[in-house]
Amino acid sequence: MSLDLTLPTALILIDNQSGLLHPSRPARSNPNYETNLESLLRAFRAAIQRSSERSSKQNLEVIHIFHSSTSPESLLHAYHPTNGIRPLDFAQPSTDGSETVMWKCVNSSFIGTDLEAHLRAHDIRQIIMAGLTAEHCVSTTTRMAANLGVVDRYPQGPIRINPDNGVLNDVPVDSGRIILVEDATASFAKGGNRSGDYPCGFDS
Repeated sequence: MSLDLTLPTALILIDNQSGLLHPSRPARSNPNYETNLESLLRAFRAAIQRSSERSSKQNLEVIHIFHSSTSPESLLHAYHPTNGIRPLDFAQPSTDGSETVMWKCVNSSFIGTDLEAHLRAHDIRQIIMAGLTAEHCVSTTTRMAANLGVVDRYPQGPIRINPDNGVLNDVPVDSGRIILVEDATASFAKGGNRSGDYPCGFDS
């Protein structure tokens, strides 16, 4: 699938934090995750630069979502001695402050954050998802983005459902795009994990 970067697009990078690549973690599914994600981020930033040179109106952006665990034993807890909460070096937010940063404490990047409101306010029509872990926070955020319809538009108003589960109004939908970049995600083998943070793919 080719990207249409004429659409207002957000690259959403999820939980690219050092605690998730700690040596105590199980083996992961994608050994090229770091290289691929770094390449994706570099290419997208270059596209932003080219876009800004052509027009003062910017319709491309990078959003970093990070996990802050509520469990003191978690590698992603703010006060864990490993400082696993810190972003990975190759996925650091831009130093000029141009990239949005949000923090969450559950699987979905839409819970407890302003992500939905931000995407709607910026009229985002295409989302590109990447990060950790594929089977938990990334997939949950991807599904919830689709369920919320954050990239879709309903010119005649939202779909309504009656108490008998029937659709009351047959309305047209101008569908946006949600793209999961599998080459820039990774999942982990089950078991053998002592990090104590189940919500982001850890076993307690």
